[in-house]
Amino acid sequence: MLAAVTMVYNEPEFIPLWIKYYGEQVGKENCYIVDNGSDDGSLDSYRNEVNIIRVPREFKDNQQRTKFLSEFCSSLLNYFSHVIHVDVDEFIVANPDKYDGLKDYANKWVNNRKSVTSIGLNVTQLPSEEQTIDFSKPVLSQRSYVRFVSPMCKPCIIAKPITWSPGFHGSTHETVFDDIYMFHMRYFDLQYGLTRLNRTRNMKWKSEKDGQHQRVEDETWKKWFVSFEKFLKKGLFYSDGSMNETLVNYLDQLKEGSSIDSTGKTKPPMLAPHTLFEIPGPFKDCLLYTSPSPRDATLSR
Repeated sequence: MLAAVTMVYNEPEFIPLWIKYYGEQVGKENCYIVDNGSDDGSLDSYRNEVNIIRVPREFKDNQQRTKFLSEFCSSLLNYFSHVIHVDVDEFIVANPDKYDGLKDYANKWVNNRKSVTSIGLNVTQLPSEEQTIDFSKPVLSQRSYVRFVSPMCKPCIIAKPITWSPGFHGSTHETVFDDIYMFHMRYFDLQYGLTRLNRTRNMKWKSEKDGQHQRVEDETWKKWFVSFEKFLKKGLFYSDGSMNETLVNYLDQLKEGSSIDSTGKTKPPMLAPHTLFEIPGPFKDCLLYTSPSPRDATLSR
């Protein structure tokens, strides 16, 4: 059996998308949302659909969050063969040319493998080519490109107990890549991101060092999107279905550059090449979901 877990705080747009996607992949009865003090009512209509566990919130505490989720996800392995952990704006997809969804992937799990690390891809808007996101339409039908970034290469499906590092980028498990791709929605829309930044800049954080990327100034955010327009564009796969060698090289660099920190967890290097990969049609078809109640994008995590 396969379970899916996320932790949220005031996520009105992404909660319905997350429930629709992972509910279809693993069954809504096997979806667990840890509500870290939401006060916007965004979970109220889903309390009879998925498992919601409420924990108190004083401020955003990445150390506390990581410790709790490491222990919680590991404990679920007493009841499930595999557990998925992702943020609410992260959607992992098993290569649709090889697997019939995440359940099929878990059923074909390699023996003795502790976890699988996703191939991390930021869905990226090119404002000169793509309109502001419309949540009443499928998100990936409105976007064409992703950017490989090492921080999104996370050990996101586990079969053995795990301890993650803050941010979930490293863990006590060996880094193993396979046909699991993470589509991260943080950079999928310039305007939506500005609204979100306004919220996250005003959140209470336990440490001023945490979440710097969620507290940049508006002008910095806008400049990033200007830079995206200049990136080299390539296909994610070749015509024979094999992975583009550029992406293969990036994954090799990540594995070769990884180290072990003082706590025994993997520490991947920072890689964010200036390359965009076109999203293949079958992957887009896996994420044909809309948000039923679009509202102002005042989200935070």
